[in-house]
Amino acid sequence: MNPYQEIRKVPLDFNGIKSAAYAVQRWDDDKNKWKEAGVVGQNYMLLENQEVKDIAEDITEKSDVNFELDKEFFNGKNFMLSYKAKDTLETKENLIEREIGDLNLGIQFWNSYDGSRSFGFSLMLYRLVCLNGMMSKQFLNNHRFRHAPGSEDWDDQLIKMVDSINYGQDGNNIGLNKMVKGIALLNDYRVSSKNLGKIRHNYLKDIPTGTWGEITDRFLDPEGEYHADTNGWGLLNSATDILWHKEKPTLASYNHNAIITDGLINAVS
Repeated sequence: MNPYQEIRKVPLDFNGIKSAAYAVQRWDDDKNKWKEAGVVGQNYMLLENQEVKDIAEDITEKSDVNFELDKEFFNGKNFMLSYKAKDTLETKENLIEREIGDLNLGIQFWNSYDGSRSFGFSLMLYRLVCLNGMMSKQFLNNHRFRHAPGSEDWDDQLIKMVDSINYGQDGNNIGLNKMVKGIALLNDYRVSSKNLGKIRHNYLKDIPTGTWGEITDRFLDPEGEYHADTNGWGLLNSATDILWHKEKPTLASYNHNAIITDGLINAVS
């Protein structure tokens, strides 16, 4: 599915009476016709995904961090771009160097054609050895763009985004440092059957049973990549390995990624 097809916003009406709502339609090359992607309000800031990508590239190029595009997601309504840094992440306590050794900064840009997710960006982390992406709604910066490109404060918004990225990479981001501390604690946390039950029922009860079963099956596989890491860090990587590298990811894959990352860190903090 091509995320960069043309879109349009069409006013809705019923029996000649105009509605305050608009239908968002995207051009479908395969069927050679317009296809509805969602219904939004008159003032919804609707941007084409190509414009979002242009903005993302502008921000990443202006930052002090050397980024490269890692992942692109589009389900017809929701759009995401994920960039990973090539530079080693720093933290105030140097926990990454001492305890973990292979985390880098990442950044995501989101957009939607149905109003379910406003245009914005969020920081994330990557594990370099396996390129597992770790998302967080609790510890990492999330920013919603409140005005469209070309508005009076647009340049100020871009500067704030670039500063936020640089601030995180330099180890000055408080939430990022808390997250890294939590990951270091996970590295020392032994996952016994009792602890696995506590984690599941106290912190990750909103994860579907099927997804949880797939994660624990990966974690407990004696021939698996993460079986030697019988700690919380191994469990987190089992989860992010499955959710981040799905051949056909869904919006739920990314939502569950953040829930599990935050839940495991809270379980040991």
